[in-house]
Amino acid sequence: MQSPSPLPATLPPSLPGGLPWVGHGLEYRRDQLGFFVHCAGLGEVLKAQFLGHPVYVLNSSSAIEHVLVKNPRNYPKDPFQKRALSMIGNSLFVSQGDFWMRQRRMMQPAFHKDLVAAHGKMAVASSQTWLESQRDGAHIDAYTEMMALTLDVVAGTLFGANLRDQAREVGKAMEALMLRAKFLFENPIALPLWVPTPGNLRFKAAMRTLHSVVADVVERRRKQGGPGDDLLGLLVEAQAEDGEHMTDVQLRDECLTLMLAGHETTALALAFALLMLARNPDAEATLRRELATVLGGRAPTVADLPSLPYCELVVKETMRVYPPAWGMSRVAIEDDRIDGFLVPAGTVISWAQWALHRDPRYFPEPEAFRPERWADGLERRIPRFAYSPFGGGPRLCIGAGFAMMVTRLVLATVLQRFRFEAAPGPAPELIPAVTLRPKGGIPMTLRAMENHQGVNAP
Repeated sequence: MQSPSPLPATLPPSLPGGLPWVGHGLEYRRDQLGFFVHCAGLGEVLKAQFLGHPVYVLNSSSAIEHVLVKNPRNYPKDPFQKRALSMIGNSLFVSQGDFWMRQRRMMQPAFHKDLVAAHGKMAVASSQTWLESQRDGAHIDAYTEMMALTLDVVAGTLFGANLRDQAREVGKAMEALMLRAKFLFENPIALPLWVPTPGNLRFKAAMRTLHSVVADVVERRRKQGGPGDDLLGLLVEAQAEDGEHMTDVQLRDECLTLMLAGHETTALALAFALLMLARNPDAEATLRRELATVLGGRAPTVADLPSLPYCELVVKETMRVYPPAWGMSRVAIEDDRIDGFLVPAGTVISWAQWALHRDPRYFPEPEAFRPERWADGLERRIPRFAYSPFGGGPRLCIGAGFAMMVTRLVLATVLQRFRFEAAPGPAPELIPAVTLRPKGGIPMTLRAMENHQGVNAP
């Protein structure tokens, strides 16, 4: 009996347009988010060209599932991502293979659901501290303020540290780092860091700031001793127990990565949620009724979260409309097939949650903010990767549960004290860097709630 013949070597349809050698690079740089939405309207798997390299753009849940779940070993991080993120070292976000698996296993215990629940108190306490510094009528940038608040949460829960006094400095440094990553991802040729360009100088200063902050956190945690219930304590203890020592550089890289990923994405979800609620008064009123009924003015706890379903719907819908991690990419290391199309080794695979989350087949009126769309089990009925704000597969975001918990608890705390009024005008312009960031921030005005009696600890 003859073995079955291989599938025909069919290439996906090519994306129209493009220029010699440059390919579709200029279209992508002009409007990255619009580029993926445009591709989504043309087919589920398309072949584009960037600087002479083939790039497959995926708009199919089954294709993404193949890359992330069914054959993930064949699709590591692509060279563009590695280059753009090399500044944070060989951390969990960038590393591959056995080293990545070892690091993941060492860090996973800190994100156990029982420990994550214990960290809920820190999220509420940080929210209350933030509230104490605010006043009625204050004009704020919700993005900057939520960055400071979530840094406080992450520093306390993951590192057992207090970085409140350094929040603004760290925020500026992180902005410089994110913009540098965006520049490197979009520009194949860049002047080396020793050339004193303004951009290089800003980036080097930012890295000095972040490395100094993280090194100080690590040193203080070592002196404190004991495993504790924070991530850094567990990592330090793991070095002594398993014999596979994590160097200070590895500790620094992992802490820096978690500081970036752990508070930047959560801050974005919070800031955009506040904006969406301000611009959708019916949704805001529904959430406020739920908070009043369940909490009655007291501070929320992790135990309250199952009784706050609409709060969860608001967060899910916010991350559909404004996914903090807006796009992903991989590279094929061996020939493969995706949805019947040949994928030659070396092909970069890319997709954007920004576009997938706007697919009208699964999300009618995709531009509308409608938390209720999730209330009838939508997430179970749509294809697996039609909605994937935290990625998927073995490399599913390690802090997904942590981020969802923190976002809901912060919202439930601050909304009982203030209304957040959005500034008039269009939606904020977006910067699709490593995360989806609002250019110029999200200006809002605080209005104290009438008859407010304070969000007191339960």
